[in-house]
Amino acid sequence: MDRQARLDSLLAADGLWEPPPAKPAATMVLLRGDEVLLLRRVATMQFAPSMHVFPGGRLEPVDLADPDPLQACARRETHEEVAISVQACTLIDRWVTPEMEERRYDVFFYLAETSDTGRLSTTEADDMLWLSPTEALHRHGRGDLPMLRPTAAILEGLRAGMYEDPGEILPKLPRLRADGTWEVVDSESGRVLVSGIEGPVRAETDGGPLS
Repeated sequence: MDRQARLDSLLAADGLWEPPPAKPAATMVLLRGDEVLLLRRVATMQFAPSMHVFPGGRLEPVDLADPDPLQACARRETHEEVAISVQACTLIDRWVTPEMEERRYDVFFYLAETSDTGRLSTTEADDMLWLSPTEALHRHGRGDLPMLRPTAAILEGLRAGMYEDPGEILPKLPRLRADGTWEVVDSESGRVLVSGIEGPVRAETDGGPLS
């Protein structure tokens, strides 16, 4: 079933498309002064090719030995991808891949400060950038810095100072409505958190257009 058929099935609620479960994953939002680190994923990646993302990845068995497996995942991925060791970090947000996608992740976002510039140490990315959230969003708006909606939302939160006190962390799931607008729901309770908003225009899996 192609993406449009999956979208149509979800809107019709006909049960022809069964969204796969979202796999747990974690990512690290690294701040160095007033700059944040972004990686550009290589074009051959099966998920989010050529997108600019924070260091991170899915939960692996090795992470389960830690008392906080998702935080361990974020720290491990950060060290593997940019050679930066994080000792302390804070959970600031959580986003779930939309239901029409074939590959879905439940991503926990952690925030940490560092003085280390790091170095690119993964084959999954081909560039790394330290930018202020304002500059990153400006370049994203021009089309020069493609990124997934959760990444942009985190950058907007950083610019607005939202994460000094992140409050309750809810699993935010973007969902397309029949009128073409999007809402964000709590993926566990189904409660609508935000409605009638502009949603993603590109798919998370391959970066292709949603319509």
